Amino acid sequence: MNSSQRPDSFEPGDYLQVLRRRWWIVLVVAIIGLVLAAGYVKEAHKVYAASTQVFVNSTVANTGSVSGARTTGGVDMDSQAQLVQSNIVVKAVKGLLHSPLTEAQLTKKVTVTVPANSQVLQIGCDASTGDLAAACANDFAEEYISTQTATAKNDLTAQVATLQKQLTTLGQSAAKLSAQILALPSGSPTRATDEANLRSDNATAASLSHQVGVLEAEQANSTAGTITSKAIPPTKPSSPQKILILPSGLVAGLLIGLIAAFLVDRRDKRIHNARDLERYLDLPVLLSVTAKKYGTQPSLVGPRSRTGQAFAELAHASSAALGEGNHVMVVAGTSAGAGGGVTAANLAAALARTHSEVVLVCADLRGSVIPELFRLGQGRGLAEVLAGNATVSEVARRPADFPRLRVVTPGVDTSFALYNFQHDATRDLIAELRRSTPFVIIEAQATSEGGDTFALAEFADAALITVEVGKSTRPEVADCLQRLDRLRTTVLGAALIPPFSAPARSAAGRAGEYAEPQAGPAERRPRPAGRRPEPGERHPDNGGTQKPTLKVGPRDPTETWPLPPGAVRTAADKRGRTPRPAGEREEPVDKKTGS
Repeated sequence: MNSSQRPDSFEPGDYLQVLRRRWWIVLVVAIIGLVLAAGYVKEAHKVYAASTQVFVNSTVANTGSVSGARTTGGVDMDSQAQLVQSNIVVKAVKGLLHSPLTEAQLTKKVTVTVPANSQVLQIGCDASTGDLAAACANDFAEEYISTQTATAKNDLTAQVATLQKQLTTLGQSAAKLSAQILALPSGSPTRATDEANLRSDNATAASLSHQVGVLEAEQANSTAGTITSKAIPPTKPSSPQKILILPSGLVAGLLIGLIAAFLVDRRDKRIHNARDLERYLDLPVLLSVTAKKYGTQPSLVGPRSRTGQAFAELAHASSAALGEGNHVMVVAGTSAGAGGGVTAANLAAALARTHSEVVLVCADLRGSVIPELFRLGQGRGLAEVLAGNATVSEVARRPADFPRLRVVTPGVDTSFALYNFQHDATRDLIAELRRSTPFVIIEAQATSEGGDTFALAEFADAALITVEVGKSTRPEVADCLQRLDRLRTTVLGAALIPPFSAPARSAAGRAGEYAEPQAGPAERRPRPAGRRPEPGERHPDNGGTQKPTLKVGPRDPTETWPLPPGAVRTAADKRGRTPRPAGEREEPVDKKTGS
């Protein structure tokens, strides 16, 4: 097994196959994720957000820029954004809103952003209702403006008061100088000096008076900012966001569904495709039929159909693998069902059509569908041959449309067959069939129901394993391979087919197939394994000479292989021949041998 076929190796095609098989898991989990997301959106606590825009004016309180600030201009906007959330503003807003929240909790509800290169503050507030959110944002904006305006006016008042003191001092100094000047003679040097000082004081007083006027004007029109966009109560909550939560729930459901699908598929032991057989069991696939090509009802495929051509290729491949001479091949079903019988029937039909004489032995005594496929009905078969109550020539029947095929059905007394399933008897039976027929196909079941008849694989040259897609498991196939290995039977490969539903059977057929062992007429009771009458000995039940236990039927004119001595039927056997059901082809009579 190369590295690309290791059990733990996956290729892109394998992932697609998993999705094709487990798509419903992904879909269900994705729907659950979407439903949970919708439930969260419906039941989660709603949060409404509102925002107010404030244009900040340059005042004495906020004029001045900081090196490295994000905004340009005379106002430090970053500092103003911090002032919106100051304790003074928060405390005032808390009183206006009558909020039960603490100042710290209320601060967390407010967000302040500053667009680049602007003097605008965007004040947002979150609340449980739209009206409360709008009121909160507006109150914070108004309180900020009010607080900053008051601060600016207080600064201006302090400056005006300072200037007024200076003016008062200058006035007093000017009055004193004026009095001194009047008291001095006109030509006095002191008078000239005092006059110069008086002129200086008057000039300074005039400048201070102008500054006071400017500050008083600013004080009268001092406003820290203007609300340019007032908050409006929102109609829809900002959280939870439906457009974000619902797609997130769907995506999360898809991811979890994919993981669940791959985990479930990883734990699944069933065989789903040919790659599973090659990767896990290193078993070549000789035939692969999908359900679309073959359907779910057991049937014989037409030779010109795609499936019929596939069975013809399987027949050629099997013949080439077996080589020259007469051969016995076992078609082993790995799981209970009609798969093994359908494969054996179509392979036998393909061999009879493309090669030579074929005998198909139905060793699945309880569940074989081959009699229904060839419309042979119920009749004596393998069970009666093993019990010594019939010969192969008496029970082998030719289907109407297959002149080179003979079928040995399970028989009527299948409940007694296991009591007569002896190693020497089955070995002699298979040896006789091998000598007289180029190809012997044995339908066998590897499950517990066919455990005894599966021992026929010991006498086969090769085996073909039938695997039903989606039904047969890897342990079942591995167990079948181990049993064949213990029987030293070569495995040619596997036939991968869809699972089939068992066809409806008649009440009589079901009663004869599953009835408990009961004592029947004396001539039908199986003999004990330890007592086999010798040739020529009087049979205790019918008083006559016992016929040989194993006996091959009359020779067909189309047969090219020699029959063993004593295989030709006698006249007495011909007179006692069992009537054949409708749909079965009459056995040709060889006039030269009198049979």
